[in-house]
Amino acid sequence: MRTAIAQPGTIAARVDRLPLTRVQWELAILVELAWGFIIVDTDGIGARLYPFVWRPHHIVSNDQYAVIQALQVGLGVLLGAFLMSWVAGRFGRRPAIILSAVFGGLFLWPFVFVTSFWGLVVLSVLSTLGVGGIVATHAVYLSEMIAPDLRGRLLLASQATTAVVFVLVSLLAFWWIPGHWQVFVWVSAAIELVVLLPLLLWRLPESPRWLEAHGHIGAAERVMARLEAACEAETGTRLSMPDGAHHPVIVAGRGAWRELFTSPEYRTRSILILICWLLSYPGMIYGVGAYMPVFMVDHGASPHFVFALFVVASAATFVAFLINAKLGETVERRDVLFWMGVLFAACWVVMWLVPSKPVLAIGFTLGRIGTVLWLFNLYNYTAVSFPTRLRSVAFAWTDGLGHLGAWAGVTLMGPLYTWGPDHLGWILWIVVPGALLPALLIRGVGIRQAGAVLEQVST
Repeated sequence: MRTAIAQPGTIAARVDRLPLTRVQWELAILVELAWGFIIVDTDGIGARLYPFVWRPHHIVSNDQYAVIQALQVGLGVLLGAFLMSWVAGRFGRRPAIILSAVFGGLFLWPFVFVTSFWGLVVLSVLSTLGVGGIVATHAVYLSEMIAPDLRGRLLLASQATTAVVFVLVSLLAFWWIPGHWQVFVWVSAAIELVVLLPLLLWRLPESPRWLEAHGHIGAAERVMARLEAACEAETGTRLSMPDGAHHPVIVAGRGAWRELFTSPEYRTRSILILICWLLSYPGMIYGVGAYMPVFMVDHGASPHFVFALFVVASAATFVAFLINAKLGETVERRDVLFWMGVLFAACWVVMWLVPSKPVLAIGFTLGRIGTVLWLFNLYNYTAVSFPTRLRSVAFAWTDGLGHLGAWAGVTLMGPLYTWGPDHLGWILWIVVPGALLPALLIRGVGIRQAGAVLEQVST
């Protein structure tokens, strides 16, 4: 089913013939810095404070922490993803990204003052509205701004900046948690509201692809003209003529989102991607993150060991991003996803068998590479799987609903963490359904995307 007849996508073709210059790098790094600070500052606040502040001071119990973490990574992100996907589809990608930074910082600083269980429950939901927003928009926006032959390289290379952000935030945590944890929260909130927000307002244009797909041709032309002029100034040469015939665009009509369910093609893609998110969020993404610091503390690790290891693992992840980016579009995303799931599973099996500090350090570093490259490659895979008129809403119905898995799964982490010898229940959960199963599914059923024109692979 289609909402209208396909027409040549002139604006989309003009985007895809832009050479790689400082213009695209600036946009990509800015958007990924937004992801980094909103996610790392906000999404991980509970996991940082519980082992070193909340648990020692008996603020919340283990089971209460599991509820708080589940609501944070489940309900809050789910609501944020649907809300910001609607904003991104109705009003544009730019306002959705900007609002995500606002929500991220606005509800982070009250963690300094709130110590009651129910207060932390409310904050856990509100603080991650911005997380859901940036999750649902960052890969959507960037996939629309990058040519197909550059997509893998530029997306992953710019996404490597998130590892740098994680190093910075981990260093701040190393210095300030637990002794000055309130300062850590204040600085984290200030980065989002005082530094990141003004940069987004100043430097982030609207996606011309979104403007074209929603019939705003005049605005699309103005944004595109500025991008082309900037690229020509960088290269010193005139741009080639675009070929709109290879970029079929269907202008979004009322109720276009229904195509996710009425089109057999989009419905099949949605179900596969949703299953992968539903399994990996409570597994190799949030499921491991919720109790990994606790697991290390239970095996004799100090706060400095944990946060120093975060820094080392993030530096290694940065290098892994660059290697993946170097491969670019020569390797299918579904293949990368498969091997990252296998890497993660193998690392955590070894850490459970031999939980010494050296093994924990090496295993966590390699397992972290598996988690992060899985996460970002699945972001990019999801974005490229759907046309512009559906891309943001498809993210809500796949990645967004996937946080129901995080909500339910992380709620179970408390009981699972205490089940079996040396937390075996938790290990089995994050390894088998949380990593190996989605890796096998995406490798067996996923579509090919390498080097494909966005409109051809998704329309």
